[in-house]
Amino acid sequence: MLINVVIEQMICDTDPELGGAVQLMGILRILLDPENMLTSTNKSEKTDFLNYFYKHSVHILIAPLLANTAEERPAKEDYQTVQLLSLILELLSFCVEHHTYHIKNCILNKDLLRRILVLMKCRHKFLVLCALRFMRKIISLKDEFYNRYIIKGNLFHPVIDAFIQNNARYNLLDSAILELFEFIKLVSNTNL
Repeated sequence: MLINVVIEQMICDTDPELGGAVQLMGILRILLDPENMLTSTNKSEKTDFLNYFYKHSVHILIAPLLANTAEERPAKEDYQTVQLLSLILELLSFCVEHHTYHIKNCILNKDLLRRILVLMKCRHKFLVLCALRFMRKIISLKDEFYNRYIIKGNLFHPVIDAFIQNNARYNLLDSAILELFEFIKLVSNTNL
């Protein structure tokens, strides 16, 4: 299907700045935006399309992420790989916000959040912030399935480790982690 070709081209972009990948990611985002899908009396078409995407395409999209996070630390930290992973995380964050049911199954079945949080050990701080932003997006949904998944998997551990490794430097990472915990404290109706 065409969407798989777009994903493969995005992943295989040879431009060091990933200019083509950024444009292709924008196209994917438009295609996957439920608000952009044709409004018809038959809402099942949107569901059918998303079912198809999550069954036949999402594994291609997340393959570089899974390949790079199989160990305790990211396998490759060259600039091009890190840029690609940040694009993938941006698209996955969009999916968390707009495809609640479908992406939840993907995250829970593939233990995707745990794999994404491996990136908290990356030396490129912008990718660390992308991983943290993804977790923040999930927590902001206030979904009990996600909350149980985070608690059961001890998924705050990589975040706390990153906070400790940051060594109380007053920077964006420090502020983002503190904001995450402040948000959790303010949303007292969760069991996090």
